[in-house]
Amino acid sequence: MLDADVLIIGGGLVGASFTLALASQNQALKICMLESVEASSQAQPSFDDRSTVLSKSSANLFSDMGLWPDLAKIVAPIKHIHTSEEGQFGMSRLHASDYDVDAMGYVVDNKGLGTQLYAQLQQFPNIQIISPAKVTCLKAFPDHYQAELLNLQTQTHEKCQAKLVVMCDGGRSDLAQQLGLSRQTKSYQQAALIANVELQKNHQGWAYERFAKQGPIAMLPLPNFQGRARSALVWTTSLSAIEERMGLTDKAFLTELQSQFGHRLGRFKGVGERAFYPLNVQKTNELVRSRLAILGNAAHTLHPVAGQGFNLALRGAALLAHNVLSNYTKGLDIGSLSSLNEFALVQNQDAARIQGASHGLVSLFSHQNSAIQLTRNLGVLALDHCPLIKGCFARAAMGLDVHKPTFR
Repeated sequence: MLDADVLIIGGGLVGASFTLALASQNQALKICMLESVEASSQAQPSFDDRSTVLSKSSANLFSDMGLWPDLAKIVAPIKHIHTSEEGQFGMSRLHASDYDVDAMGYVVDNKGLGTQLYAQLQQFPNIQIISPAKVTCLKAFPDHYQAELLNLQTQTHEKCQAKLVVMCDGGRSDLAQQLGLSRQTKSYQQAALIANVELQKNHQGWAYERFAKQGPIAMLPLPNFQGRARSALVWTTSLSAIEERMGLTDKAFLTELQSQFGHRLGRFKGVGERAFYPLNVQKTNELVRSRLAILGNAAHTLHPVAGQGFNLALRGAALLAHNVLSNYTKGLDIGSLSSLNEFALVQNQDAARIQGASHGLVSLFSHQNSAIQLTRNLGVLALDHCPLIKGCFARAAMGLDVHKPTFR
C-alpha cells in the first residue's frame, strides 16, 4: 500500500501547480499525484491549444514556487489593456508603466505551461506521480482516506492511504458524483471559440477586450512564432452560431472577425486551428469535507470574459498549500475539518467575488437598450479619465486586490 500525507487526484494545470506549491516549500511532505493520462503525454487534456492569462499576482506565486525563471522565457507580457464596445464611443486603456510594473499580466499557451510544471516536479524526490491511473473508490476513515487505484496500462489495482485528499480532476468529475458532491450549474448558452491569429503588425503587448454585438472578443498577445506576430483569440459566441463559424473557410472567418473587431491590430493574415468549448458557470456546494478539499474547475468555473479562471484556481491552490504547510510544520493534523474550513471560507469569498464580477460584466454588455448603452459608455469613459477608479481596476486586473498567501 502506498502511504502519503497528501494525495492529489488530477495532474492538470491546477493539480500540478498545487503539487509544486507544496513540494517547493517542504521536501519532507510525502505527496502522491495521480493523473489519468501519461504524465508526458500530448493527450493531457489540460495541456491543450488554449492560452492562459496569468495575472501579476499569479506570476508572483509561480516565482515563490521557483517556476518563474523558466516560465518567463515563454510568456508574452501584457503591457497595455484596451476595452471597447462595437459601435460605441467609450473606451478605456490601462498601461503597466503607469503602475511601475513590467507587465499587468502574461499570456502563456497551456502546453508550454504544463511542460514547465512537469519539468519542475521531476526535481522533487518527495513527489510520486502515478499515471496513467484513476481512483475507482475512495473510502473515508477517521484519520485518513483510502483510495483504490487502477493502473490504466496494466489494469492492476493498488491502494493509497493519505491524511488529505485534494480533488483537481475537473468540472466533469466522476469521483465527485460517487462521493455525493453536488454542484450548481448554469449554462450561458454560449461557447468560446479559440484560435491563434497571425497579425499584420506586432501587438506590442496590447490585450484587447472588444464587446461586439454577437459576443465579447478577446485578443491576447502571444510570443512571435517563426518571426510572425500572433495574438490568441477567445471569441464568445452563441451555441446557435458556433457550428457556422467553425465551418467557415479561414478567409471567411478572418473577414467576419475583422468586421467585428476592427483594425487596431492591422489586417488579420492567418488563423490556426479552431476549437471551441461550451460556457457554464459552476460551483460545488461543498468545497471541503474532513480530509478532503476541492480545487480548480472541480470547485468552480467562470465565464472567460475577464480571463480570471486559472488565476482564481491558482490562488486557491496557494491558499490550501499554505494551510497544509503551516499545519504540517506545527505538527498539527493537515486534514482536520476545522483547518480546512478556514481555507474554504476565504476561497469561497474569492470565488463569489470573481464569479459575480464576471457574470455582471457579461450581463451588462449583453443589453442593447440605448439607455443602458449610454450608461455603459459613460462608465467606460469615467474609468479612462478617473485615476482613482482606474487604479482600483488595474489592481483588480493584476490580482493585487486580494491577499496573497506567503509560503515563508
